[in-house]
Amino acid sequence: MFEKILVPLDGSALSEEALPIAKRLLEGGAGEATLFIAGEAPSPTRRRRPGLRVALPIAGAAAAPFLSAVLSPAPPAYVETKDQAVERREHELLEYLDQAGRPLLATGRPVHAAVHFGEPAKEVIDFARRGRFDLIVMATHGRSGLEETLHGSVTAQVIRSGVAPVLVVRPKRSAPRRKAELPAAEG
Repeated sequence: MFEKILVPLDGSALSEEALPIAKRLLEGGAGEATLFIAGEAPSPTRRRRPGLRVALPIAGAAAAPFLSAVLSPAPPAYVETKDQAVERREHELLEYLDQAGRPLLATGRPVHAAVHFGEPAKEVIDFARRGRFDLIVMATHGRSGLEETLHGSVTAQVIRSGVAPVLVVRPKRSAPRRKAELPAAEG
């Protein structure tokens, strides 16, 4: 039996079709499951603060209240550093995994969540290798032929890596042109 199952998700309803299979495996005696998502790393917010375009006279103490109101040292609230943007996005993705994984908790088995940033296939393969997973359960988006050849498939790359056996869940419906988006990354 499988001890550690990895379930890569991408935020789409199609990728979530792997969750009922993972749940059945946990109910059948698998030890634990880890839900995984590889997101795109956000960029820091870099909006320029509007500056003064005219010269102001320096009139000593009389101008101080006016200048302190115009030239406030506090940065605008919509600016965030790269680290803050990554932390915010990581939190959003962990909330998504938490919601997606709730049905698996009914099995009484441990369910974990992990977020990485980078190219999805590479991140799934690296995480699976480091975590020594016995099985990867993932859905395919149902693409084939030229589209898969041109764009590649995360599922196909994970299978070719040989890092672990892969149970592929074929979607019940055809792949939509746009996936159901996760909370948008601001930046």
